[in-house]
Amino acid sequence: MIYFDNASTTRFKPQCVLDAVNQAIVNSCNANRTASGCQAGEAVYQVRKILSMLYNNDSPTHVALTSGCTEALNLAIIGRARRGHIVISATEHNSVIRPVYQLAAKGYCTVDVVEPDASGQVTDDQLAKVITDKTTLVCISHASNVTGCVQNLSGISSICHKHGALLLVDCAQSVGYLPLDMAKKGVDMVAIGSHKGLHGIMGAGALIFGEHCVPRPIKYGGTGTESHLVTQPTTLPESLESGTLTIPAIVSMGQGAKWYVQNHRQISQHIAQMQQLLFDGLSRVKGVAIFSKPNPSGIVAVDVEGQDSAVVADILASNFNVAVRGGLHCAPLMHKHLGTDKKGLVRISVGVDTTKNDVLHLLQAINSIV
Repeated sequence: MIYFDNASTTRFKPQCVLDAVNQAIVNSCNANRTASGCQAGEAVYQVRKILSMLYNNDSPTHVALTSGCTEALNLAIIGRARRGHIVISATEHNSVIRPVYQLAAKGYCTVDVVEPDASGQVTDDQLAKVITDKTTLVCISHASNVTGCVQNLSGISSICHKHGALLLVDCAQSVGYLPLDMAKKGVDMVAIGSHKGLHGIMGAGALIFGEHCVPRPIKYGGTGTESHLVTQPTTLPESLESGTLTIPAIVSMGQGAKWYVQNHRQISQHIAQMQQLLFDGLSRVKGVAIFSKPNPSGIVAVDVEGQDSAVVADILASNFNVAVRGGLHCAPLMHKHLGTDKKGLVRISVGVDTTKNDVLHLLQAINSIV
């Protein structure tokens, strides 16, 4: 299978990631809940440390490990919920949309949706029209999982903080592709997952937050610490991590982050080259509309001759051995904004292991379909 679905999950795993996963499985032990000599606790701490460094956050204790980016976003949205008003952008994934609207359905908040402009940007002016002093939280995707469009966060964060609102940034699609300095950009919380740009395995993510916006736990149980208490401990970050941590996935995330730091220039250059080759080829195919511009995540979203995107994806898989993603990509508001909510888009996402021959094969396949 020629793989162009890296925006869902990257298939390529660096050797350091595979080695870390294997070691964690072979030497299984439970962080904070096992005999002396187990190295899981130290391994987990090192993951917190590199993620804190990656986003220039204030402390590894402000890195809560989760089962993925979805849980991290839920921890931020529900764990920091206050009565008032929440603003989201139309670029958001259902991992943001659904917990926000669940709070609204329970009468906990009101919600406004900010539409991006023609270029896909959430502008300061648009945000300023809906934010108020009752706004408690603003949620923005760093990079759209539909088109790859990247948001300018500096102006957005200034408006948020002027009104006393927190800024939560969904970095599911940008982690491992695009750096983000939380301190410089004024970002309060960042949610990430392991299995996309960090090239880790599924089952791990993190919420990285500032000391001024510690979330409440959204699940309760054993933390391996302060076990004499019948109430949830308050010690960070364990108080936010009840249950058994998925050590193999967590260490894969840490090793993937290290690999990214060491190789980010080569990664960026290769993805840009493969993506440009794809753009150039698609632009010459009559009947293909391109909905993306060059972006660090390697995403190219297209409409093929007005056909349903799921059908095109099925044809590419069954007839040409090519994996892409059709449909709405769990981002219904973005597709409604783009006018593609009826048939979706074909999302093609290149990766670090994409070759020129892979791109040429895909272009030939799309030509044949058209």
